[in-house]
Amino acid sequence: MLRRCITTHALADTNLEAIACALRRCGRTQAVRCGRSLHARLIKLGSSPSDVFVANNTLSMYSDLSIFNDARTLFDEMPNRNIVSWTSLISAQTRLGDPSEALKTFACMLESEEPNVFAYSAALKACASCADLETGRWIVARVSRIGFRSDTVLMNSAIDMYVKCGSLGEARGVFDGMVIRNLTSWNTMIAGYALEGRMEEAMEMFYRMHEHDRISWNALVMGFARVESARALEFACAMRREGFSLDEFTFPCVLNICGSFGDVGMGQNVHSQVIKFGFEWSCFIGSALIDMYAKCGKLDEAEKLFNGFSNNGGIVGDKLAIWNSMVSGYSINGCGNGTLNLVSKMHRLGMRLDYYTFSSVLKACGNLWNSRFVLQVHGLIVTCGFHLDSVVASVLVDCYVKCGHVRDAFQQFQMIPYKDTVSWAAMISGCTQHGLDSLACSLFVRMIDLEMKVDQFTISSTLKACSNLAGLEFGKQVHAFCTKNGYELEEVTSTSLIDMYSKCGEIDDGMRVFESATQRDAVCWTGIIVGCGQNGRAKDAIRLFAEMLISGVEPNEITFIGVLSACRHAGLVEEACSYFKVMREQHNLFPLSEHFCCMIDLLGRAGKFEEAERLISEMPYNTSEVIWHSLLGGSRCFDNAGIGKSAAERVLSKSSNDTSTYVALSNVYAGLGMWDDSARLREVMRKVGMKDAGKSWVDLRI
Repeated sequence: MLRRCITTHALADTNLEAIACALRRCGRTQAVRCGRSLHARLIKLGSSPSDVFVANNTLSMYSDLSIFNDARTLFDEMPNRNIVSWTSLISAQTRLGDPSEALKTFACMLESEEPNVFAYSAALKACASCADLETGRWIVARVSRIGFRSDTVLMNSAIDMYVKCGSLGEARGVFDGMVIRNLTSWNTMIAGYALEGRMEEAMEMFYRMHEHDRISWNALVMGFARVESARALEFACAMRREGFSLDEFTFPCVLNICGSFGDVGMGQNVHSQVIKFGFEWSCFIGSALIDMYAKCGKLDEAEKLFNGFSNNGGIVGDKLAIWNSMVSGYSINGCGNGTLNLVSKMHRLGMRLDYYTFSSVLKACGNLWNSRFVLQVHGLIVTCGFHLDSVVASVLVDCYVKCGHVRDAFQQFQMIPYKDTVSWAAMISGCTQHGLDSLACSLFVRMIDLEMKVDQFTISSTLKACSNLAGLEFGKQVHAFCTKNGYELEEVTSTSLIDMYSKCGEIDDGMRVFESATQRDAVCWTGIIVGCGQNGRAKDAIRLFAEMLISGVEPNEITFIGVLSACRHAGLVEEACSYFKVMREQHNLFPLSEHFCCMIDLLGRAGKFEEAERLISEMPYNTSEVIWHSLLGGSRCFDNAGIGKSAAERVLSKSSNDTSTYVALSNVYAGLGMWDDSARLREVMRKVGMKDAGKSWVDLRI
């Protein structure tokens, strides 16, 4: 029908408007064959690139059809070009994903033509697409000098450019200086604030508007969804009350909030609205639904939706978001095999896997701790060309670390062309976890030298490495960095600083960090209590524990280990027994084997062997060597050969090669004057073999 219309009307006469209309229609309707046929017929009938009007419309048609090579060839063959020609090519280059080339074209145009508002607007869109803030600023300054600031469309393009380049202050400056603002002006600013999570300013702009449209409401819903605020639901409901129906943009944002809060009831209500408004087969919304159900632990519902989309026909590749959501759902719910099987099926079907697919499957491999799977996925990543993608590479580093392959993780880390904060944090954390503390500290220094953005989690890992190395001086330097950059008051950072100072023997510095902390959670309180106990400050540990209870923070199992250890070091038997009882009766925390060990050691050191043996009999755990070693040490202090011999036999039954047990028991016998038994044990000890001498080290700073 379209071909007949063109042949009848456009080519039968030489009306240029009719020809232009036919060309534009081909572009709008994506009629590729018809558009090329029309161009060929025009050339045959005598049209040439010198006919600027026809050539410009043909150029615009090829741009709409995303056939850039033909558009560029036509532009290069044009002997005469005007502003429309240049603007059409700039717009085409930007739309087809080459904004840097579009700016080069704009620079060439400046040598022969003075741009109009449309050309400047096209150039600003190119700057926004490639985040070229400097060129954008230059264009805005030029526009201001020649008096185009009164053009609303052009100023909207300037605002959009600044927003997409991350310069909201300059965007607001252009907005405030506009003579006339339209809905696009307001919506662009609101969306800019929302994308940056600055929701107070976004709402301030929203309420200043005289009228709102769907874009205004969606910008706020999206912004609150990005910061995982329940106000996204509030504004979605308000949007509905104002008469605006929810759409393919609103529904995914609302479903994302339902998933984040685990509110499956609200999610099901939104699902019913999706069906009511006829969006049930939208891949975009379907993906959000699967993700919501998976995050709420309703994996069966997610699978039911996924199977419905999979069996609904259509091109498989068009449903990549659906498949990715299901892959992520399996990974979130710990179904590593389900993740791997689904990705394997995607690969067999010839689907185009993307960074999201690989990130999800790598997380599943890391949770499975299966290096064989990691290697297979790594090979697939290289085959698909994603091995240099910063997101995928960062997750791959973390995956190798979790599987204990730090060398492979480091090799992958070195290959990443652009290392973001996530990849650095993963590598530093991995080194700390596997005892490569010096390398972790070196990586942190390198990160600072490169002026990389450092987060509190990277700092926490580095401080842990300092703790393991007893590297007080370097730890103090990291502390200074935290203070300078405002990280000192972060809960994660302050807790790590307390732990570092405690393990380096500087408990006073640890106390100062604790006292300056604005927020103290259970981990922070536990850190300082354990630190005081380790550094012989038992009374401070008990005092802090009392203050922790008064503050309303609930202690955990580790807190009680810290308090009991402090009592053990100070010989506070009654206090320890009281805390051991309170732990179960008032805080509903059942003692772990570490708590029993601590109590038995304390009772043994105090000579209360009957209580210690009774507590051992009450233990729901298998007795360990540590417990019998504790009793053995106590028997030596109190010259109790019966307990010592019994404890020694228990230890020897578990580890007959432990020479320290022979030494301890021999000393007990010697202390009681049982020289024959002592000599016999030393003879056995010589046959077993002497223990290697212990080694110590210090950190020397010259």
